[in-house]
Amino acid sequence: MTAPHEEMACQTCLSPLNTLGVPPTYVHPTHLATDGHEPAPVPVSQLDTVRRSCDFCGDPYPIWTLHGGEVSAITIGPTAELVQDFGHSWAACAACQTHIDEGRNDKVIDRAVRALGLANHPQARQRIEELHLAFLNARLPGRTLITTTAWPATTITAGELPKVRDRLTRFYRSTDNLPAALGITDVRQQIAAGLERSHLYWIDNDFTDLAEHAAAQLPDVRVSRDLIPSADGILIWPRPVTRWQLTAASWTDTIHGCQVVLYRTIGAGLHGKPLQRLREQVGWLAPMSAAHLPEQHLIPGDHPAAALVATWLLIAQQTAEVTTARVDKAVAKTYARTNRPVPELRIVRIRGRRTIPAPDGEPASGSQGRFQTSRFWVSGHWRNQAHGPGRLLRRPVYIHPFLRGPDDAPIRLSTTVRMLSSHQPKPQDHK
Repeated sequence: MTAPHEEMACQTCLSPLNTLGVPPTYVHPTHLATDGHEPAPVPVSQLDTVRRSCDFCGDPYPIWTLHGGEVSAITIGPTAELVQDFGHSWAACAACQTHIDEGRNDKVIDRAVRALGLANHPQARQRIEELHLAFLNARLPGRTLITTTAWPATTITAGELPKVRDRLTRFYRSTDNLPAALGITDVRQQIAAGLERSHLYWIDNDFTDLAEHAAAQLPDVRVSRDLIPSADGILIWPRPVTRWQLTAASWTDTIHGCQVVLYRTIGAGLHGKPLQRLREQVGWLAPMSAAHLPEQHLIPGDHPAAALVATWLLIAQQTAEVTTARVDKAVAKTYARTNRPVPELRIVRIRGRRTIPAPDGEPASGSQGRFQTSRFWVSGHWRNQAHGPGRLLRRPVYIHPFLRGPDDAPIRLSTTVRMLSSHQPKPQDHK
């Protein structure tokens, strides 16, 4: 059942919907250009991305939800009157929020007027001002981070990871709210403590390619403590991965398993004071989804955390070469001023190439050569490997692409091959 006042969005275009009349009819916002499809209402709590815009100025990257007065507009026509409900929760972009924090509601209205192209229409400005002030003058304390905005990707370098971790930790300990749908409101202090203890992992580009390819084929996996590379950790991919467009993940050890949070980057395209405020108050990452994984919990292959689990598995099977790198001097000085030890930064790469034996039960590339006249590529895939006491447990092991067939036979030309390199990262990867 949908809560009586739960916000709805269109499942087709991911846009929040306005309501008309009683009982409510859901309609697309009048300013939104669509292909003419009918609204398909679903609760926004069921979506990890919502095509929301700032309710003050229309900016496509809102960051905060504010709560204020219930705002409705009544349109009276020749035959009837129409009531449009704008609700008591409005989205604010970083720039509008900065003006609101400074008590400059006039600048918020200026932004709206300019965005609508109504700077030379005093009456239109007056109507907009009435609408906005009806909300702002009754605004309630507090705000909630919007985690469903699809921001452009921001590249986070290895050297920035300690600072990114610290800002995220500080946000979890702040008074700003997180959406209830994430399900981590009651454990955010525990997550913050885990981040302070966390090992830092930065995944290089080649290993990210490998992990994403492996995640697309991931079988169901049971998560256990010996699979996870450290009790608490935060991991950064250099680009968004999988259809969920994840950029980072953190995990926190708990009594009953592991608390995982998946993140997207935020703030790309902002400048000046709005960007500075966002970095100070939130940082670089916003939670997209969260899950508690009990010990031996079965993760389906299409789980949002598949890329993280695939990365864990690849590290566990020693596909990864994990080295440490120095943090930036500025970061080291910041830790020294607060009497904290400088964090250890781990760079995860693909281990140097070596000959990979064929999986158990499969003939080696040179065997039975008399029956084969060419070599062909076997795609990367997962297979179950015995492990644990008595080798009674099973864990997926990723088999890299390999050539099957006689060593001196030609490679079948019809095969498309995508190779993953194991080059050393450029110097700037460590900065």
